[in-house]
Amino acid sequence: MKIGSRLFMLKLLLLGTLAATQAQAGNQAQNKAQNQGSALEEARAQGGIFAETQRPSRTEALEQRPPFGGVSLYAYLSRAWSVNSFYTVFRGQGAEQTWFWVVKRISWAPGGTRTVVWADSRSCPAVEKTLTAMENMPPVRPDAPRLGTESANLGLVLDGTRHVFWNSLARSGDDDATVALEIVGNVNSPVGQWWSAGEAALAECWSETTPS
Repeated sequence: MKIGSRLFMLKLLLLGTLAATQAQAGNQAQNKAQNQGSALEEARAQGGIFAETQRPSRTEALEQRPPFGGVSLYAYLSRAWSVNSFYTVFRGQGAEQTWFWVVKRISWAPGGTRTVVWADSRSCPAVEKTLTAMENMPPVRPDAPRLGTESANLGLVLDGTRHVFWNSLARSGDDDATVALEIVGNVNSPVGQWWSAGEAALAECWSETTPS
């Protein structure tokens, strides 16, 4: 075979290899885009499921008693979420009555499945510690812009994680009046900092078994 023919065949081989490489890269990019699109669609769908899960969480009873409080989280970037409900469970009557505390957690993260787990203060002291820390969160100061006490900073965090904390038995004023309380804050808020510590403390406590 002449040198010119060999060079021509080599050129064809190189062109074929280049075309195959480009086609493979194109397929990989297409698959990646499809996977990202599927993940985004799943995250958007989970956003709707989060709202549907959060809505009834304040009334869903455990042993015929509704939760007294809870905190829901929604991560703006990953769209992971969790709905956490707090219960006091009573046993017995009168002077013999005992009680313990339970946290119910419903959560989802990208690439995972929706899970329901429980933490029980009888086997996990961190439940009681976390709820005691809840009672010690600093009070909230209402604010009217350009009136009274003004803050030096805006106190805002971009993205982050939205925390919605609520409590139906909060107390307020000199007479300890019972009030319903809801606080919405980001990771820099006392609620975000309290629950971040609580999540870490409860990490080893979760069980798929409903307390009984």
